[in-house]
Amino acid sequence: MIVINMGITCDLLKKDYKHMKYLVFSLICIIGLILSACSHSTELTGGYLPENRTVVDYSVIYYIHADSDYLYHGPEGQPIRENSGVLATAIEVAEQARSGEVFIFQQRPERKLFGLFSRGSSRFYHYRYGLLINRYEYRHPDKKEDFLATEAQLVNQYRAHNRSDNHQSFFLYFGHEIPSVNGTGYHRSIPGIDVNTIALANGAQNFLLSDEDRFDLVLLSTCNNGTPAMAEFLMPFTYVMLASPQNLHLSHFDSSRMTLLEEEPGISSLQLGHAMAEQTYQRLDTTVHSTITIALYDFNDARTYINMLTSLTAAKNVSDRSMQFKDNVDCAELLFLDPESYSKGVVTWYKPSRFGRPSDQLIHSGWGCKP
Repeated sequence: MIVINMGITCDLLKKDYKHMKYLVFSLICIIGLILSACSHSTELTGGYLPENRTVVDYSVIYYIHADSDYLYHGPEGQPIRENSGVLATAIEVAEQARSGEVFIFQQRPERKLFGLFSRGSSRFYHYRYGLLINRYEYRHPDKKEDFLATEAQLVNQYRAHNRSDNHQSFFLYFGHEIPSVNGTGYHRSIPGIDVNTIALANGAQNFLLSDEDRFDLVLLSTCNNGTPAMAEFLMPFTYVMLASPQNLHLSHFDSSRMTLLEEEPGISSLQLGHAMAEQTYQRLDTTVHSTITIALYDFNDARTYINMLTSLTAAKNVSDRSMQFKDNVDCAELLFLDPESYSKGVVTWYKPSRFGRPSDQLIHSGWGCKP
């Protein structure tokens, strides 16, 4: 005689059903993660704009590179990673941009899901009139794409087109020194994207609406990029450049004075650059004992001699590729520059080192060259 325990059978069926539901749910989650990883960007939040706003008076683009070794310590010894201090300042500027538009890119290391699928880990913030209206995590779908191609695509997709007649544009770059050539491996997790002087110039120009459009100011918060070559490449679409001709000591330019665009409407790009340079110099002067060099370049004046200057510096270049990784020196040391000929349009903030040979140099031309 066979006895079937129906209670036990039903319990087993319920357990199988619950197990099957769990498997289906897990499979849906995995597929969702894979689709998310394959997506170009993932929207994290969005906002709504006030209806009474009509035009945008200025646009600011922050590019904050954090896909490398960006650990440093603040005045009180606290660790600061991924250029997070720069990001915090950029967000503060964006929240006060009541009449402007601010785009913030934080280029972070790309990671893989299950070791196979690239995940968006870089961050994109879009503010208009002081309000956060878009926030994305994004990735670079082409690991050998042109520098800044993905970022330019996002700006062109979301930018406002209702610009005021006196609209101003600004590009602020924070990162390591931009090499003059090659640049493979600048991004640690996507080494196939070359970053160099030409790539930066081409990529930055793609943020502009047209070939006739210009940046009122480009800030390069990097070491050794206040050079004749950098100026020559940026000059066709930039009015003013703020940069360091030599080492910036793992520090950065202070950009909080960008709020002057709200506090003093109509401020010129030269006045704005001067305010940021002065604030940065005062901070470095109290904390840094090595050489400080900051320069503000008015391209309207410098364009009269930039071709001659770049020709002179190119003639001094050596074939030894290791030289491109050395810190710059003052071009005047190598070329015996005539101050009257090559200082027009350049304002420098300079303090010699308190130790070593460079302390004998009391002035700086504002132009950096490889030794």
